Amino acid sequence: MKSIDNKFLKILANRPDLISNFPKWMLSKATVNEIRKTENVAIAEIAGRDSVASVIRASEMRPIKAIIPTIAYTGTEHGTWMEPFEKIEILKYKLQLNNIKVYEPVVLGSPKFWWTLCGRYVAHFFKAYGFYSHCVGCHLYFHAIRIPIARKLNCNLVIGGERESHDGRIKINQTGFALNTYISFLKKFDIELFLPLRDVKSGKEVESVIGFVWDEGEQQLECVLSKNYQSIDGSVLFSEDAIKRYFDEFALKKAEEFINRQITKHNS
Repeated sequence: MKSIDNKFLKILANRPDLISNFPKWMLSKATVNEIRKTENVAIAEIAGRDSVASVIRASEMRPIKAIIPTIAYTGTEHGTWMEPFEKIEILKYKLQLNNIKVYEPVVLGSPKFWWTLCGRYVAHFFKAYGFYSHCVGCHLYFHAIRIPIARKLNCNLVIGGERESHDGRIKINQTGFALNTYISFLKKFDIELFLPLRDVKSGKEVESVIGFVWDEGEQQLECVLSKNYQSIDGSVLFSEDAIKRYFDEFALKKAEEFINRQITKHNS
């Protein structure tokens, strides 16, 4: 497996605001023009097992001709950054069998935007809603951060790997309500968030899509705030009403303002 280009490593070490104006070595003007002229191109969110399987499943369900793999950072990750790059190589191998082109990866992120959505106002959220978890805003962040590049490339399809049930376990950032919220948010910008694994409950079924054994949570980056909504015994504690208020009263407005600024900046 080839190593990560040092230019990628420098970005991942510094984690600057990198949202739509990418360096030419990562996304050249020629590549941008090529993608804009190609029909049925999808942006893929690359993270863990489910995201990889979702790209494979999406290519079976839609007439996709090319994939732009994207790796987003927040500032809370730990582990080896080699993992998502290795999985992109697997996707290249599998999808080329069906004549689907997989472009070189794009790395993007805005820790400041993540901080605004998820970190800065934690005390306020607990006081106002009586419950709060970073995970809900974090997944909104992951979807929203890809809107400017989708607009830049004239791409109206983003593939995500969320599932409502994980072998019976609930993740509050992937409840039906949360997923519908993410989908509706991207729709405001004329982008479809496609979740081909949404109704897949079994991890074994996810593995069957990929074609090899891959335990959930393994071979991927981890988050220092993972499972912050679980009690000591592992049970899930959350308030859907609090999450709804967090979205409606704060997060969706902040995210829309931020993304509109980025789009305006790019077009100016």
